[in-house]
Amino acid sequence: SSGINAEYGDSNSSAESARRRSERDAAADQDGNSWLRLTLDKVHCVRQVIWYWPDTTTWRTWTCSDTQCTCTGYWCSDYTLTVSTTGTLTDNLLTVTDCKYRDTVQVNPVKGAVFAIYEIAVLGRQGEQRGFI
Repeated sequence: SSGINAEYGDSNSSAESARRRSERDAAADQDGNSWLRLTLDKVHCVRQVIWYWPDTTTWRTWTCSDTQCTCTGYWCSDYTLTVSTTGTLTDNLLTVTDCKYRDTVQVNPVKGAVFAIYEIAVLGRQGEQRGFI
């Protein structure tokens, strides 16, 4: 089973204070530096990040290739998505083009955008190594 650690806050917060913030506080951040960071338990090949509205409507979807993630849906230009890694990527991962090998997903609103996330899903698969499949 995989675990996800979620943190939210603003760019001036320490990780610990970010964990203590409420979603309401993060959404109401007046300086525009709010963020939501999801840290996966290990490297996964991230294919999509889907942001849902409370009525389960898909609000926006980022689809990732090995080089970038592109957004479709409502107000995509108001948010950025970064898929990165805090750990080490092995050179032994299978070469793929339909997803991005990383362990961290971060959403940032563009300054002035409303930032409220009801539900977010990260879709992909665990990093697959050559010779072990």
